[in-house]
Amino acid sequence: MIIIAFVIAFAIVAYFAYRDKAVRGCRWRKDSNRDKGSLQFYHCVACGAEAFTGTKGPPRDCKANVGGRPL
Repeated sequence: MIIIAFVIAFAIVAYFAYRDKAVRGCRWRKDSNRDKGSLQFYHCVACGAEAFTGTKGPPRDCKANVGGRPL
């Protein structure tokens, strides 16, 4: 019985540790001075990415590797 409880507890901890991998490393900070109308500006202090979002709260994905293609 104790082994089953340990396995269940391990599974729960593993689930919460590995969910939302794309956001885990980002720490978004809102900058109200750079908002554009209804779009809110966020800056990530972990990777340096910048993003606008129209939803409530910070972006859900890391934007560090998003960029334009070279011409």
